[in-house]
Amino acid sequence: MENPEITLSEYWRIIRKRKMTIVFVFVSVMISTAIFTKLQTPVYQAALELKIEKQLPVIPTLTPQASLLRSGKTINLSTEMRLIKSLPVMRKVVERMEVLPADSESREKRIHALSLSYQNRVSVNQIGDTDIISISVTSSNPEKVALMTTAIADVYVVENTEGRKRQSKAVIEYINRQLASYQKQITIEEERLQKFKQNEKVFEVTEDVKAVLDRLTIEGSFEFESEMLQIENNLKALDAVFKDRRDEGGFSEILNSEALVENFIFTGLKRRLLELEFERFLLLIDYTEKHPDVIGQDQVINEVKNKIVEMLKGFSKDSISVDMEADLALIIKDLFLKNRKEVLFRIVNRFYGDSGSLSSDQLRYVSLKRNIERLLEAHDKLSKQREDALLSLAKVIDDVVTVVSPANVPSKPIKPNVMVNYVVSSAVGLLLGIIICFVKESIDSSVSTISDVEEELKLSILGVIPHMKKEEVLIGKEDDYDVKDKKLLYQKLRLVTVMDPKSWPAESLKMLRTNLVQLMKTKNLKTILFTSSDKQEGKSTIVTNMALAMAQLGKKTVLVGSNMRRPTSYKIFGLERDPGLSDILMGNVSWKEAINTSVDVLCGGLSIDHLLHIPGLDNLKVITCGQAVDNISELINSEAYDKLLKELKEYFDVVIVDCSPVMAVPDAITLCDKVDGVVLVYKVGHTAKDVLNRAKLNLLKANANLLGIVLNDIKTEAQVGYSAYYYRYYSETDEKNRKELKKKKWKRPLDFKSKV
Repeated sequence: MENPEITLSEYWRIIRKRKMTIVFVFVSVMISTAIFTKLQTPVYQAALELKIEKQLPVIPTLTPQASLLRSGKTINLSTEMRLIKSLPVMRKVVERMEVLPADSESREKRIHALSLSYQNRVSVNQIGDTDIISISVTSSNPEKVALMTTAIADVYVVENTEGRKRQSKAVIEYINRQLASYQKQITIEEERLQKFKQNEKVFEVTEDVKAVLDRLTIEGSFEFESEMLQIENNLKALDAVFKDRRDEGGFSEILNSEALVENFIFTGLKRRLLELEFERFLLLIDYTEKHPDVIGQDQVINEVKNKIVEMLKGFSKDSISVDMEADLALIIKDLFLKNRKEVLFRIVNRFYGDSGSLSSDQLRYVSLKRNIERLLEAHDKLSKQREDALLSLAKVIDDVVTVVSPANVPSKPIKPNVMVNYVVSSAVGLLLGIIICFVKESIDSSVSTISDVEEELKLSILGVIPHMKKEEVLIGKEDDYDVKDKKLLYQKLRLVTVMDPKSWPAESLKMLRTNLVQLMKTKNLKTILFTSSDKQEGKSTIVTNMALAMAQLGKKTVLVGSNMRRPTSYKIFGLERDPGLSDILMGNVSWKEAINTSVDVLCGGLSIDHLLHIPGLDNLKVITCGQAVDNISELINSEAYDKLLKELKEYFDVVIVDCSPVMAVPDAITLCDKVDGVVLVYKVGHTAKDVLNRAKLNLLKANANLLGIVLNDIKTEAQVGYSAYYYRYYSETDEKNRKELKKKKWKRPLDFKSKV
């Protein structure tokens, strides 16, 4: 069987029906949010912006050791952001901000714990694609969070500046040592040249000597002495590194491998590299470095170098680790430097070989002169580099890190965000309420709509009685009755066909009366039994009003109170319980002696003004339930009851029987085949559909003539479609009553005593 399509109107019906559930969940969530927000500790945030120059001032480097100083390096902002949050920086901030214990051990533990706490509260981010870094700090104290942010920036600036200054000073110290060394060598070489000139009587440089000097410099494109000096210094530095690595036991003797030394391919590659670099030198005599021949030669040289590197890696016995990579890089650098040195020696030998026409004194003079020039040139370069280093030191101190925006004391917390909390909680509360609303609807086994009743029971709907609000029934009627018990007053005022004949419920009961009259005519019915599937479904209210409605038509009507277990109808009329039905069935009195007339009803406490204006009231007779007995089922199943019904049918036009619920006791099952027809009363949404179906089946099994069902206590929000439109129709009296009720609620003072 296909499930029926659920329309939007059906969803809206469910929401209206369960609106109190939604309201309850929504209010609960909002109250919980308010409590949670109130209990939260406020969190403040302060932010500070730093501008960091990405390009550091250029610090000259001369050796591999000096290159470790990262001179002229572009700063990685990600690295700087990690440094700002580093524990060393946080430790110094803690020492500035916190009061620490005097004991060294306790002090260290306290500093470490607070450093970790500070680290978790600090957030460092780059602003867009700029050189600006934002430092944000959170805390429950607004003044402290501003001071803490400023302290972090101050410590970082000091640490950054000191680090750059140490680097610059290390380079300057190294340059000073080199300058002193060159100055000493220059003095020695000048003394040697002066002594040579005095001993050999050589006082001027001939044209041949100048030609040799010019060829050695190759028109200024090749600085032999300077490059040779740099190579010698680099080789010495590498030897020192090799010695340190061997002492640590971490250096791998790759070059000393016998297989590598005896490998003719490796030897051939070294020789080939030597020849290629010498050929490149010869090309540079006639061409620049951008000439295609020189560029092609460079590509071949790089290919040979790559092959040598691959062979060195292949001859490593162990897998290449991080330390192994470092060792291998040093070995490759050493190999290429030695190769370059040999190329330089070849160049010198070749050009000196062409200077055989020079005398030995001239050659000696040239050598001494060139040594002095070489040393002076190196000295001048170092002096310039020293000036650059001093200038870089000044820039490091002044320009690397600057504060763009200082930290201010926050005026309001970032957490809790009250507005966001309430907006989110309202959405969550509403959504959760709707979800719970639909969950409750899905597990609700009762029949809640008119269409559901028709589809489930396959019974004719004789009448639809709307929900009657207690407050609307009582409007303007409290002063008409001398009754202190408001509950009893409400029971009497449930006779809406008399008390408020123009009301919506009264009109609905008249519609039920019309349907019953039509059935009685077509099927020749006189005795009609009203029952329900379960207790408290409003059966007695419908029965009493139906008896009055029938009497108003001029029909001689009798109401028989057969509900002797939990009787209610006699209370509504204000009558005495006995003598009644039980007394009649036991033979104590006759039904004519036990019957209550309109006079008894008038004396029952109801408003005489209302009753006197009701036409046909004298047509109504009431037989109450009688005294309480133990053998109720036996009395109902007795021949006396059959005889009573027969006599009543002969004397009255309509006999209405008020009976107990079907599922509670067997009274209705016993009586259903004694009467002409049975009407089932159902309070919508009160009883599960299975119970309602079982009540119907029990009546049918007992050969009951089930005329139909009356839907009681219908709420407009529980209906959809045409029925909803129909049952939302109100008379002028209803509209007036509602307005009066609304005014009365605003004017009524609070009665705290009665509430308690």
